[in-house]
Amino acid sequence: MRAALAPVAALLVSGCTYSGPGYDLDGQDVRITFLHTADWHSRLIPYEFAVGQTDERLGLTPGQGPFGGGARMGYLLRRERARADRVLHLDSGDCFQGAPIFNFFSGEAEIRALSESGLDVAVIGNHEFDRGGANLARQLSRWATFPALAANYHLDPVQGPPGTTGLDEIAKPFSIFNLKGLRVGVIGMGNLSSMNSIYVAPNRLGITPLNTVESAQFYVDLIRPMVDLVVLVSHLGLTGDQELAENTRGVDIIFGGHLHIVLNPPKTVPDLDGRSVLIVHSGAFMKYLGRLDVVVRQSEEGSNDWEVVSRRYELFPLDASVPDDPLIAEMLEPYELAMDSGPDLDLLVGYAPNIVRRFGSAGADSALGNLVADSIRMRLGVETDFALTNTTGLRADLGPGAIDVETMINVFPFDNSIATMFVSGKEVLQIFDFVARRTARRGCQTQAQVAGVEVTLDCSGREPRCAELGGEPCATEILIGGEPVLPQSSYELATSDYLAGGGSGYRVLERNTTQRNTYIPMRDATIDRIRNGPPCTDDTPCTTDEQCEDATQTCACDARARYDQSAGTCEDTGECTGLSGHCVLRACVDDVAAFHAQRCASALDEETADRCACDARADANAECAILPCIDRGVGASEQGRVHLIAP
Repeated sequence: MRAALAPVAALLVSGCTYSGPGYDLDGQDVRITFLHTADWHSRLIPYEFAVGQTDERLGLTPGQGPFGGGARMGYLLRRERARADRVLHLDSGDCFQGAPIFNFFSGEAEIRALSESGLDVAVIGNHEFDRGGANLARQLSRWATFPALAANYHLDPVQGPPGTTGLDEIAKPFSIFNLKGLRVGVIGMGNLSSMNSIYVAPNRLGITPLNTVESAQFYVDLIRPMVDLVVLVSHLGLTGDQELAENTRGVDIIFGGHLHIVLNPPKTVPDLDGRSVLIVHSGAFMKYLGRLDVVVRQSEEGSNDWEVVSRRYELFPLDASVPDDPLIAEMLEPYELAMDSGPDLDLLVGYAPNIVRRFGSAGADSALGNLVADSIRMRLGVETDFALTNTTGLRADLGPGAIDVETMINVFPFDNSIATMFVSGKEVLQIFDFVARRTARRGCQTQAQVAGVEVTLDCSGREPRCAELGGEPCATEILIGGEPVLPQSSYELATSDYLAGGGSGYRVLERNTTQRNTYIPMRDATIDRIRNGPPCTDDTPCTTDEQCEDATQTCACDARARYDQSAGTCEDTGECTGLSGHCVLRACVDDVAAFHAQRCASALDEETADRCACDARADANAECAILPCIDRGVGASEQGRVHLIAP
């Protein structure tokens, strides 16, 4: 591989200059500030979510939403840059995919926001390829003011019309920055594990994967004589970052992403020479900005061998208290207006009285996973024996509160459709044996959500004896329709077109020749199942609250809220005449009213805003009597479909 990389490296080095003002740093301690972002996933517009214990411990406060947002991130980045001397902003990839703005504009807004925020360098993440390499090249060539790196990709020359700029001309393995006399070399390490299509012919992305450790060491050795500090910006995930640090020499700091975690404080890992390598992860979805300040010192006077002698890491949460950067807010405004004039993203789908989580409380099947798996299995026109989808394909929890179409897009950002196929009992065993091995490698957190099937996944270290290697299976006690799976029997499976195509490593599905793409979006199937569910009400006719069963309910009808123009207030009339009301959850009325009241922010005066809020309350009283409830009634609960044997 070194022979393959050498000609490319020679061209890169020959075209680089590192001149700058003269600074004599011999014998001095030098402070550098690194600003770190990762995994924006298109959350350029502030959004609400239920703040869990981990995020609260890291600095987010429940009730201080909406969270995130590109303009807020831009404000923090400019503020922290102004507070430092030598500064470098690095992004660890996956700025694409995860919110409607990507579905509308294919990444244009994300690249523009990164550029406007002053980003210095980024690694290319796996989701940057969600609309193909040509789209990524087009967005970067038009809008990026920063280098995009991937040292472990060999990119094929573009095949397109004359004048087309290919990704092979844009992406580079490394970049070197002169920070007032201190030279920092940054090498990018792209993700390989989540990009299964690059290992299968024909390779539609035009990427040949290179050995990650060998690629990193090659470029470290290449640039080390020219720099004082070597930094990797990575989208490998924490395990990949650790393996890279442990198996290379000469790396000082790794800024990572992909798994959406925060390391606070950063982690240190010894390299092959026993030197400490600092690993930094700063979260995802624009919840946080990470800042790492390091002090470096020359190991010998006059050398370019500098060592990190001290460090300080800070994490800045992005909540409603963070103001907008006016330049980025202005840049994003046309995109928001265009989305407002498009499909009605504010259309309500249902109401979730409690949070519906995408991860199970014990690592097994989850409430959201069961809802989705049931939705695709029982969808009219599908109706199969069992269903399977990947846990990581569900990108957000639901609720608690009012759930609209935009929220469902955040859960299903990938536009996957339902595919069906017939599989033998033997193939069923192979599928779940793969799921078990994948689950064991990911902390015994199930990597599949299922319907119509029960299965036990063994994470206790049996992988060397798994069926794929001629030993005992890692998935056992598999029941479909309550009956043990028979190797020679045939079963119909519903799954996503992504998994059917071999995504996430499901080779046994990719080889199946009975596949049928229904072209029914998984998102729509789930919305349909929710909308066919019962409302959060006991359907008891009522006139007053006293006729409802308990204090969590209220007698709801649109006549309950009335605007008194003379007093300028919204009055609760206290009754629904002639048993015209229904006993509904009081929280539903409060939450749906707050949801509709968001439209009142654009009111021209206070009276109009007050009247608007009162109308929102009236609408909520009427709506909660019919709004579907996202709870056990539609299958949104943990049900013990997946059993785990922990290590």
